[in-house]
Amino acid sequence: MTHATRGVAFFALLLCSSGPLVAASLKVSPAGFIVHDVEPGKVYDIYKETGLRLTIYNDDAVSRTWLLSPHRPSERGRWEKGYGEIPDAQWCWFEKDEIAVDARSKAYAHLHLKVPDEEKYYNQHWVVTLGVGGKPGGGISLAVDIRVQIETRSRVDLKVRPDGLLGLEPSTIRFEDVTPGSSEKARVTLYNNDGAAHSYMISPLLANTKIDQKTYLSRSYSAIPDSGWITYEKEVQIEPGKSAVLRPELKIPGDESNFGKKWEDILLIQPDEGLAGFVRVQVQTREKAKVH
Repeated sequence: MTHATRGVAFFALLLCSSGPLVAASLKVSPAGFIVHDVEPGKVYDIYKETGLRLTIYNDDAVSRTWLLSPHRPSERGRWEKGYGEIPDAQWCWFEKDEIAVDARSKAYAHLHLKVPDEEKYYNQHWVVTLGVGGKPGGGISLAVDIRVQIETRSRVDLKVRPDGLLGLEPSTIRFEDVTPGSSEKARVTLYNNDGAAHSYMISPLLANTKIDQKTYLSRSYSAIPDSGWITYEKEVQIEPGKSAVLRPELKIPGDESNFGKKWEDILLIQPDEGLAGFVRVQVQTREKAKVH
């Protein structure tokens, strides 16, 4: 359901006084992670579901107390391209809002999550910022921001339009048991939920050398070797309140090396104005038949 995408968030500050120099440091791990296939209406204890929790380290000689809080990225932090902001940061909460960490020790913070039980919240890609910072008046103003990418379950045949100015149905295309050398087709409906017409450019995000692929890839998948194996319309025009269909087609060369693989690509959908969205494409090729 989830995997860590980055290592340790670290912030260190040297505090000057009339006495000896004191190093106050805050380290939190992981610095970010993805939560996949979140079912609206279900309450998640992220640690019980996945074994993942925030580890807060205190390398100082005295104990420290830190405050924990969720935020929308526009209020605090930043977020990855293709994701939107979580509509309400309070859909995420910690078991405890503050945590004390003994000297030369570490402590754990447990995150919980519940997306409201509404059909429009399927097929969503959001980011929430988890803030870890010093208590007001505590003498330390350090803070780090942990980015959590939340992807709700992909579904088709929704009875309502997906949430957001750009809605997707489904949000993930799965090509399974693909025979290299064959052709496979899929379809994705794009919804323009804005009050103005938009032109949408579609491109392979993982082909962009400026992005960190590990930030986007699902566990056990690697980036598709050639983004040109997936073809689709490069531009789509949609009137306000209307929808259009994107028809990706997969053609994997029939080389023996392409059997038994799990690949992924991200189709970035960038409107002429506003935030981009994306469709996750997962490909699993069949194993090579054994010759007896």
